[in-house]
Amino acid sequence: MKIMPVFFKNMDIVVPGDLVAEGNYRIIEGAYRVGQKIFSRVVGVIYVREKSIKIVPLEGNYYIPKVGDHVIGKIVDYNPVSWQVDIRAPYLAKLDASDFLGRPLDPAKEDITRFLNVGDLIFAKVASADRASIPTLIAKGSNLGKITGGKIIAISPQKVPRVVGRNQSMIKLLQELTKATIRVGDNGLIWIRAKNKQVENIVVRAIKKIERESHVPKLTDRIRDFITEELKKIEGEEK
Repeated sequence: MKIMPVFFKNMDIVVPGDLVAEGNYRIIEGAYRVGQKIFSRVVGVIYVREKSIKIVPLEGNYYIPKVGDHVIGKIVDYNPVSWQVDIRAPYLAKLDASDFLGRPLDPAKEDITRFLNVGDLIFAKVASADRASIPTLIAKGSNLGKITGGKIIAISPQKVPRVVGRNQSMIKLLQELTKATIRVGDNGLIWIRAKNKQVENIVVRAIKKIERESHVPKLTDRIRDFITEELKKIEGEEK
């Protein structure tokens, strides 16, 4: 029997131009053939079923983890020594208890849900990320850990660099003008905590404005003017 090699595992992420297989596979979607070689046409998740190949395109807001990225994630499951975390990637990430507590967890004596439970939010750093294994996180260290209070908003991960700005200029502007605490995840989730809901809403609207108008010249000046005017309105209401 002739072997038809596949170069990725089921549910691996592939990008355009990746050689995914060789042989007489039937292409269902997301790939193209050059001779006996089959290449990915899209960024997506590959599925191989018997003699067919399907690559499901990822949505525009997908996030591909990279080592060193900061992410905001939601706890969705756990076992005695680790949590599974939704970070808006095609796969769930893993957070070991030792990488949250800064020490080993003894599951015979300690219940992991005392520290984090399903539904909790964390600000974490990507410790490992490759196609051979699920991403792993660290949530122990400066500014890392459980998130409480405030507000979470979602933007396209591709627009995160514009929200942060060159040398963090844009995010510093937002924080200086509003005195809000802001944590930006490279996965497009942003946590905002301000002195009141009105100021939090101004920050949300400013970030959404940056996302919409990321291509507009002098955006920093536009955002400064926008926030200044909105804060004046609040001050006027309080008098």
